[in-house]
Amino acid sequence: NNIEKSEQSAYQFYLAQAYAIRAFSYFYLAQMYQHTYVGHEDMPCVPLVTEANMDEQNPRASVKETYDFMLSDLDKAANLLEQTFVERPHKGFISKEVVYGLRARINMVRNEWTAALEDANRIINAGVASPYTRDEVSRPTFININDNAWLWGIDGEETDPAVTTGIINFPSHMGSFNNGYTPVGVWRKINKALYNAIPDTDVRKGWFLNGNGQSQNLTGQHETYVAQYGMQPYTQVKFAPYNYELETATNASDIPLMRIEEILLIAAEAQARLGNLEESRNALNTFVTTYRDPAYNCAATSQEKILDAIWMQRRIELWGEAGRLFDILRLGMPWTRSWELEDGTKSNHSNVLSKYAEYQAFPADYIECILMIPQKEIDNNPEIGPEDQNPYIQK
Repeated sequence: NNIEKSEQSAYQFYLAQAYAIRAFSYFYLAQMYQHTYVGHEDMPCVPLVTEANMDEQNPRASVKETYDFMLSDLDKAANLLEQTFVERPHKGFISKEVVYGLRARINMVRNEWTAALEDANRIINAGVASPYTRDEVSRPTFININDNAWLWGIDGEETDPAVTTGIINFPSHMGSFNNGYTPVGVWRKINKALYNAIPDTDVRKGWFLNGNGQSQNLTGQHETYVAQYGMQPYTQVKFAPYNYELETATNASDIPLMRIEEILLIAAEAQARLGNLEESRNALNTFVTTYRDPAYNCAATSQEKILDAIWMQRRIELWGEAGRLFDILRLGMPWTRSWELEDGTKSNHSNVLSKYAEYQAFPADYIECILMIPQKEIDNNPEIGPEDQNPYIQK
């Protein structure tokens, strides 16, 4: 009987992993291949491949059908993980709290704020994670899946195929202190206007170089590296290199997929959306003053201003992690990128080169913010024809 229970529990655990990963994958596909949920529920999204139709070709399901499918998968995963006796080997696997977090993300996009808040509170009340302290983020970090703030991540190994390529991996693109794309000049930089909006008392201002190429979060060794490679102003120094070894060629850092800080901000936004303004403001102030900026104080009293403050904290806290573009799309925000002039002087807003000036302004429903269906899918799937292609701007 014990063997049977053990086998059943293991089956429940791994089946839950499959359901949750499928929902996670569809969530990204849905956001990349169609506009946000609200107002676009009946628009075509992506084909839904299930156990029942996996040997067939499938048409594009609607946005609503796609999101309902994701939530169904996550409900199944949560139910299985609440029953299983198996403990996840490490945070690269999905726990029930991660499933709650994924459901909260999806319900945030759907504007289902009561459900989003309930799942966020399930995670917070479970006590399975706590935010990075101010001291912990006063230096380059965010590379260790075992850090207490992480709920879920990719557990990097030196033998992983993506790592052994040397350059085709997250640290190569996002790191500033390791070998890869960045040291040859492809620096990942914060928008200048956003950088200027971060108070000097906020430890996160040190996650980026200032206009003089300096950061209060760096050691002398870091500063030597910055000078040696000509690291540009506003470059991010948030992410440490693997094993904190400067100039390492081994890009096996762990990659964050969900941190407790995001969950706290989801809960604060849900409270504000539900009209619980005092609770929302208090939650926001508690998080920021305790863990990031002791001088912070959101004194806003209107829902609009409190939400603005929460969205600003999401931009800063989750920079380089959780998909700012998806926030812009779900919130229906138009956005603007100013550019660098030909003589090298910068505008007051950004550091985008002038050759990209034609892409500087995006309305809320800009069609080029979603992807085209791959031609291979149209060629090989008789249920999707050229008429099903997403609209695009012909130039």
